Amino acid sequence: MADRLWAAALLVLALAAFAHFIRGGEVGFPPPHWPSGRARYFTRAASRIALLFGAPAIVLLTAAGRIDALFAMPQAFAPLRQVTGAISLAGRSTLLLGGAVLTGALIGAVAARVTRRRLQVGRIGAVLPRGRGELGWGVLLSLVAGVCEECFFRLLIPLLATIVTGEPVVAFVLSTLLFGAAHRYQGWTGVIATTLVGALLAYAYVATASLWVAIGLHVFIDLNALVLRPLLTGRIDWRA
Repeated sequence: MADRLWAAALLVLALAAFAHFIRGGEVGFPPPHWPSGRARYFTRAASRIALLFGAPAIVLLTAAGRIDALFAMPQAFAPLRQVTGAISLAGRSTLLLGGAVLTGALIGAVAARVTRRRLQVGRIGAVLPRGRGELGWGVLLSLVAGVCEECFFRLLIPLLATIVTGEPVVAFVLSTLLFGAAHRYQGWTGVIATTLVGALLAYAYVATASLWVAIGLHVFIDLNALVLRPLLTGRIDWRA
């Protein structure tokens, strides 16, 4: 009972960080007509993701005595593998999963190149690099979001919610819905799309029993959207 109450208190703190993040429906970006330094623009976004998702994940996992879960999937999630199946990191299934994500990204990239259109789902124009100097920010945001959001939404929230409810399925459904809601600045299409992506990442995590597989997939998906496609559509101003 004491463990459950402590986990409930930590979960409240995690949800408070989430609520602060989505307050106002933005990620830290000023309006597109912001008159000065877009570097501030990207710095604030990366900082908010790190401070409101990454830092709480580390601090609250430590407080729960479960920092080891960063490297070994908690036993509480084990029953879910009967649903997802177990995928060996060295097995063919892992190659198929990675190949499916890579193929989807390549198809989108080729289509973007051919049509010269962004082919994006949701309103993500604010985070797209506009000039050569902003490509590095796209890489940084991809890395920060991939690591911090996976630690928060695929580990911290599901683990605490599972300890509180005893139901890992409910915990992962909750965390996946929260993941979609965190992207509400992209509009409803973006929320739906990111919720589906969150479900895919949750599957990858549970099936492989490796948070780092989910992190790698998340980073790749973001790099594809924030760096590769802008380059292929020819919308990068190489003078900027």
